[in-house]
Amino acid sequence: MGASGSGKSLFLKAELRRLKPRRLIVWDALGEYTEFGTAANSLGDLLAAAKNAVFRCIFRPDRDPLKARAQFDGLCRIAFAAGDCVLVAEELAFVTSPSFAPPGWSECTLKGRHRGLRIYGASQRPASIDKHFFGNATSIRTGRLNFARDVKVLADVLQVPAAQVQGLQPLQWVSRDMATGKITAGVQAIPGK
Repeated sequence: MGASGSGKSLFLKAELRRLKPRRLIVWDALGEYTEFGTAANSLGDLLAAAKNAVFRCIFRPDRDPLKARAQFDGLCRIAFAAGDCVLVAEELAFVTSPSFAPPGWSECTLKGRHRGLRIYGASQRPASIDKHFFGNATSIRTGRLNFARDVKVLADVLQVPAAQVQGLQPLQWVSRDMATGKITAGVQAIPGK
């Protein structure tokens, strides 16, 4: 979670550099991930690639919101069927809502661990995404947030004082391992600096 400019994409890219996944699907709503794989220009391209032992596909959705939601569902179904891959979904607010998740995304977030999926999802606000994903996360990390309600939600989820979340500056973050309860905090590094 985190407002625009809080470091979400920097973190996700750093994770991809660290993990170097051999199987990767990125829902790249803003065209930021081209360095990590080959463009999949259609769901058919993605489906064909996902049958390989090694693939790194970057999918740019249609700008039409209805088409993008259908594409996201298809992309998630492909990721679930492929299994054993990293799935990155940027800007979840465009394709999910607090009370709605496409069936493919629900399948990934509720049963994906059993298929070997490692899922990273990003949103500017917790109020904008489906609660099953949020409630089933292994780790939750937030950067700076702009709304008091968002600060309260993340402070409650992370089980830290609201002042700790409210005081986050650009690129600062706080995270909680949901299994162990371990809280960590830091500043997101910028590559080359």
